[in-house]
Amino acid sequence: MHRLLALLLAVCLAGPAFAQQSVVKTDNVRAELVSEVSEVKPGEPFWVALRQTIKPHWHTYWKNPGDSGLPTEITWNLPAGTKADPIVWPAPTLIDVSGVINYGFQDDILLLVKITPPADLTGTLALKADANWLVCDDVCIPEEGKFALELPVGPAARPADATTRALFDKARRVVPTDSPWPARFGLSKSGDPTLVVDAKGLKPDTIRSVYFFPAEWGPVASMASQKASVTAEGIRIPLKKGDAKATAAAQSIAGTLVLTEKTGDGEQRQAFDMVARLDPAFVPSAAPLTASNEGESLTLVQALLFALLGGLILNLMPCVFPVLAMKAAALARLAGHERSAMRRDGVAYTAGVLVAFGAMAAAVIAIRASVGEVNWGFQFQSPIFSLLVAYLFFVVGLNLAGVFEIGGRFTGVGQGLAAKSGATGAFFTGVLAVVVATPCTAPFMAAALGFALSQPAPQTVAVLLAMGLGLALPYLALSMTPALQRLMPRPGAWMDRLRQFLAFPMWASAVWMIWVLTQQTGPDGVIYALGGMILIAFALWLLRLGSAGTLGAWLRRGLAAAAVLLAFGAVLKLQDGPATAASASGGPSTGVSFEGWERFSRARMTEAAAAGKPVFVDFTAAWCITCLVNERVALETPATRRAFEQTGTVKLKGDWTNRDPEITSLLKELGRAGVPLYLYWAPGAERPKILPQVLTEAAIISELQTKR
Repeated sequence: MHRLLALLLAVCLAGPAFAQQSVVKTDNVRAELVSEVSEVKPGEPFWVALRQTIKPHWHTYWKNPGDSGLPTEITWNLPAGTKADPIVWPAPTLIDVSGVINYGFQDDILLLVKITPPADLTGTLALKADANWLVCDDVCIPEEGKFALELPVGPAARPADATTRALFDKARRVVPTDSPWPARFGLSKSGDPTLVVDAKGLKPDTIRSVYFFPAEWGPVASMASQKASVTAEGIRIPLKKGDAKATAAAQSIAGTLVLTEKTGDGEQRQAFDMVARLDPAFVPSAAPLTASNEGESLTLVQALLFALLGGLILNLMPCVFPVLAMKAAALARLAGHERSAMRRDGVAYTAGVLVAFGAMAAAVIAIRASVGEVNWGFQFQSPIFSLLVAYLFFVVGLNLAGVFEIGGRFTGVGQGLAAKSGATGAFFTGVLAVVVATPCTAPFMAAALGFALSQPAPQTVAVLLAMGLGLALPYLALSMTPALQRLMPRPGAWMDRLRQFLAFPMWASAVWMIWVLTQQTGPDGVIYALGGMILIAFALWLLRLGSAGTLGAWLRRGLAAAAVLLAFGAVLKLQDGPATAASASGGPSTGVSFEGWERFSRARMTEAAAAGKPVFVDFTAAWCITCLVNERVALETPATRRAFEQTGTVKLKGDWTNRDPEITSLLKELGRAGVPLYLYWAPGAERPKILPQVLTEAAIISELQTKR
């Protein structure tokens, strides 16, 4: 109301600015009528422009000014037979003034107008125009000017000077082009429109921002933020209905779609004019897809607490079971040692975990800066990473079995280095714990990770380090607490037997990683992985033969190095491109079973929810052990299947084993950073509920049978 009163007062009191010239200067705007030609040819159209150079922090308005304001208007007074077309508007920018959303321009703009002179024109062409505009900052001031421009007439059009032509070239680059993509919209039950642009082939990772500027006031409300989702199939923008009474009956919505895309030359802004037609069969959800659980909005302090708790619980998750074997071996080595040695190893293990999480935070920040989007467990979507982790588990298993020792000739010589081997082992045990923990999300972790991956670098680092501290905390507490140390068994021969036994869980983990690799690359992955392991085992065998310092020893070392290089050369045969989840069209199987489930698509999910059906969505991956355990103990039991059938639930499964832009986009929208993720859309609900990462049969059946 105070803005409206200020505008009315300004209208009554402000003095108009008049000038019978091509340039008008006011307190806030320098306006000039300029022509792209210096001489006019009869009957040949040419371009003129009203150039506005606006005072810093002030703005004028687009054809749809948004929540307030008035667009610039030009009234022409032209010789008989001369025609002036409407203003060709540049793409606008969003201007938020204390929550009032305006669409307009700042700094320097040109409003282009095409002029067509008559064919029998002679002498000179006198252009006269009256223009008025509203310029605003904290207050709004209406201004106007009278412009006159005379151009000589000749047998051929003569271009203006180079500086003027450059202005027009720059102006045309910010004028929207006609959209190359069809667009449609649907109305939810509440009347809110959702715009769908069938822009197939877009690369979602390169799109930085998307905004739809409605061409007219009324059908669509002005919005400070639009939660657009971009996939390889196109763009989807949930909007809010405007104040126009005819909104419900509107058959089309016109506007300008503005995309900011990252290219090799930096960020490029592109604008497209489009008209979306009403699709009666498309009835979207009344609200954007948002979480209806604990993870909606976190402060930094809450995120740090959630990260600490999530890291602590991560010790009990199936993903980390292989590393429990390493921890048990480390504890066995420490039995009977001095307390100072136990404290040293506890600190070293914690340092390994924190260093690994710090390195991961640096990688996340670097990838986010270059690609723009990153998720928890992203490295497990790379077959190269899967192969390298399989090698690591295999080598650790050989070490635990006693095939070779990490020490002596492998770590260096000298009493000092040998004395530090325990801390070194503990440090790298911590690093390994983080490596295998990344495909897993524990309770509290999902919301904390969603917060961390969307925040500036300092917050991202802080949350990930808090998660690392939670993961290391049990081992650190044991190493620092004498009362807990007294509960440890006495050392003995059982330590060696336990150490050798723990090799088998590590080899089982290597088998699991080979299986994941085959889901990403097909059967060839088995050949590369097993062949590489044979070469690594051969290299270790060679290094154990004979004595050091002889010619034969150097030959064996050379052969061992060649074998290891050949094993790692297998990564060159693996494809690490932007793969998508396997589909019926071909490609390697991803190891995720779809029996009894439909493949996830956002369109199918929205369609089923809009029809009032219950919808259950399972986002999973072959490398996510927690996902596979949940399927065995909760999702695929006879009782759960019967409950799904009795309630008529639509079951959708999204496979994220390989990179999938649509799933990645939805995870980001929900503030989640990885899988598992389970959504349940109750009949008639406007938004889905996010279920816990660890499922039980009873919890799912209870959710399905709850009346809403």
